[in-house]
Amino acid sequence: MDTSLVALLVRVVVSLGVVLALMAGAGAVLRRSGLAGTSAPGRRGSRRPVEVVARHGLSRGASVAVVRLGGRGLVLGVTDHQVTLLTEIDPAELEAPPDESPVGPPGPGIGAGSLPWKVALEQLREKTVRRS
Repeated sequence: MDTSLVALLVRVVVSLGVVLALMAGAGAVLRRSGLAGTSAPGRRGSRRPVEVVARHGLSRGASVAVVRLGGRGLVLGVTDHQVTLLTEIDPAELEAPPDESPVGPPGPGIGAGSLPWKVALEQLREKTVRRS
């Protein structure tokens, strides 16, 4: 083999090693600072900006989801291609204790002991069901 070819190959391998070491170091710094990657609960940077409170499937590719986003409660329509904001609800309703009186029409998950967001989901489902 030609010595210039060997020298070029060694130079490429060393350069690649330096680049990979820099990337690994930058990744470790970002993970420690909480700016990238997933953090374990209780660690610094373990903010959970979006929390799915409940999800109800309407069809094979569509569902309704209740999410907590910071200090807001959102009801979202989710399909394979789109996410649509249906309504915003009071975040206190997400942690509300169960009601003793039924709030919505009778049906699955409706009645005494159900949460207000479950009632809202059921009412939305009833409004979106196709009837022949």
